[in-house]
Amino acid sequence: MNGKSRSTAYILGLVVLSSPAAAEHFVTETFGNGPRCSHRGTLTVRDNVVRFDLAALPRSTRVYRAVLRVPSTGRRNGESVHVVAVGLNGAERLPVRPPLYDSFDATEAAKTWVADPAVNKGLTIRKSGGGEFSQAVLEVSYDGPAKNPARQVTGLKALHQAGQTFLTWKEIEDVVGADAPRFVDFEKRILDARAKREITYRVYRHTDPLAATNLGTARLVAEIPEAITCWNLKAIRNTEHPNQGTPTKRSPLRPGYNLALGHVMGRYRIVDGGQPLPRSTGLAVLTSRKPGRHYYAVTTAVDGAESVRVLDPGAVLQTPVVETPSRFPATVYQRTNSAKEGSVVTAVDVYNSWLEPPYHNLPIVSETFVVRWKRLGKRGAGNRLPLWINHGHYGDTASSMGSPGWHGAREYVKGALTVGVTEGSLWQGFHECIGTLRGYEDGVVHNYPQRRVLGAARWAVENDDFAIDPECVSVYGQFGWWALRHGDLFAAVMSNGHANMAIGKQSQKHGWKWGPYPDGCKNWLGIDQWQYMNLPKWIRENPTVELPYWICHPAYGAYPSHTIGDFGFMPWPEMIHAMVSTKRAFAANWSSNGPGPVRPLYDLIPRIKLRQSLPAFTHCSLDRSPGDGDHADAEKGGGINIHQRWVPETIVDQPNRWEITIMLDGSAPAETCTVDLTPRRCRQFRASSGQRFRWTNRIEGDRTDAASGTAVADRWGLVTIERLSITKAKHRIRIQK
Repeated sequence: MNGKSRSTAYILGLVVLSSPAAAEHFVTETFGNGPRCSHRGTLTVRDNVVRFDLAALPRSTRVYRAVLRVPSTGRRNGESVHVVAVGLNGAERLPVRPPLYDSFDATEAAKTWVADPAVNKGLTIRKSGGGEFSQAVLEVSYDGPAKNPARQVTGLKALHQAGQTFLTWKEIEDVVGADAPRFVDFEKRILDARAKREITYRVYRHTDPLAATNLGTARLVAEIPEAITCWNLKAIRNTEHPNQGTPTKRSPLRPGYNLALGHVMGRYRIVDGGQPLPRSTGLAVLTSRKPGRHYYAVTTAVDGAESVRVLDPGAVLQTPVVETPSRFPATVYQRTNSAKEGSVVTAVDVYNSWLEPPYHNLPIVSETFVVRWKRLGKRGAGNRLPLWINHGHYGDTASSMGSPGWHGAREYVKGALTVGVTEGSLWQGFHECIGTLRGYEDGVVHNYPQRRVLGAARWAVENDDFAIDPECVSVYGQFGWWALRHGDLFAAVMSNGHANMAIGKQSQKHGWKWGPYPDGCKNWLGIDQWQYMNLPKWIRENPTVELPYWICHPAYGAYPSHTIGDFGFMPWPEMIHAMVSTKRAFAANWSSNGPGPVRPLYDLIPRIKLRQSLPAFTHCSLDRSPGDGDHADAEKGGGINIHQRWVPETIVDQPNRWEITIMLDGSAPAETCTVDLTPRRCRQFRASSGQRFRWTNRIEGDRTDAASGTAVADRWGLVTIERLSITKAKHRIRIQK
């Protein structure tokens, strides 16, 4: 397809015709000026008009499909490519073909041009968007004599699991020629083969049994590049940035930098416990949108052209595949990465998923990592484990996330089963037009990476082998504060404080991902994406929405030049002030390289339950100030709410009474402090604005209260004990009507 490499299953749209199939063969020919076109010298481009000469096709030819392909060299993200068929239904824009949106549907134009060449006024380019129309190719599929039929695939099989159909077949050539080649050799063999000719396998779907006579009325659902779809390209170690590691090269087969050229290639498994696919196996993974029964066939296209007289038995399914949708794509075990000696884990198990919308705008293969901790504890019906989802730092790659040593870093949650998730650009999401021929006006911003994390969490919770406690799911990520919106799933969230992407240096650099900078676009909720990413604003506007417990700290790098220098400090105090002003449960530190003084609070995470109340501490006398936007004004050292501790198991949450045991940590810089305490995330304890409550503070072992008083529920129905005095001893706090 004009030299454009593809490394995963592609689903493409096709207009399905209702007319009966002709008793002819199925043929696709290409028109253009390229040396590989079936009909060379048939393209002219003049004054922004593209015209293809289709005189080689008789006027009686029945055209089934026409695809306009334009090389995307120099393509600018966000800029539309508008091509109009002049004189055809007025001047309608050619639709871009989903879901890749990398070519145009020119079927109706081609039908008209073939039936009446006199009306062939060509295509007017209203917006080029950087497309190279002088190299455009028009593929026309029709019924006609198959002069030189291409070799056909053999052994076509189907497996339907988790709402996806996995189709496999034996390809017509063994391009790689080895079971375990080094990546550098693997790449050379693939690219050398493409330099001679480009083979693509086209997957057709129909509700009726397929044959050459009805391929034209079938739906083209996938175009699969030769040789590479069975090979696990995600396992190749690389980075996203050229300054991470020793520079080597970039590869069209595996995006990224610093590739491990000596990596020994392996192949995908498509079932847990199964063997890797044999080499020269074609693989297409199709996600079911609705229930149905479908037949499939695979044809061979050489440089875009097809020629089919009769479908061989090995290239078509004789029985239909019964397909049903699923909540999350199949997640299939692939391999185990061994740990280094002295590591805190024994190994990391790596799983793959084949993602499409709503988890990514284009089809990709992603990786999920399950960590085998040395001290994880026994699992079973009576002992369910906490789950810790980790989606890493800005710039993390699949290969770094899959390294067992990485999971021994300072952020890990002890005793929790760990699932690592990567892939998908910046975690705040991106516009669906990115990487396609569509423009910003053709779609909206989606939170694809976040959906991936949410889906992986639910996959782990529903996996009986993991024995997860659904009440104890937490998430960590450098920009993981987005998860605070998902208090229905996460009990706790750990992240940095850069929670307003509308300000700060790094977010401005990525602004193009959310629309034409600085204006932006609407997102999937119909909200301006820049406003949606202003989490402090949302928190202030929704004071009664209950959030997970939040631990905030710098994520990585030398402080402050790297952490603050990369991202700016202004969003940190804005987010922290929003949490304080709405009386939320959190702890924050801004003056360390990593968790620093809030690290001991990670030990609380496995004990915090989703449907359990939380203590919100505010105005502690030991707190430091983050300032009001300028890091130079922030008080260095310490943080907010980093010395208070509580015993989650002792919380009493009843309609008329709330109790908790709290204390200062033994490492606190003072023996006593004062702090405001507000019950949050209550399940039963409720108050009305203005309602009065009595509170008591009794030190463990004492027979009398150390202090008592009254509190009045505020306008949000929150009850706050002000200037509560606590020490390093255990204090039992009671609030009752």
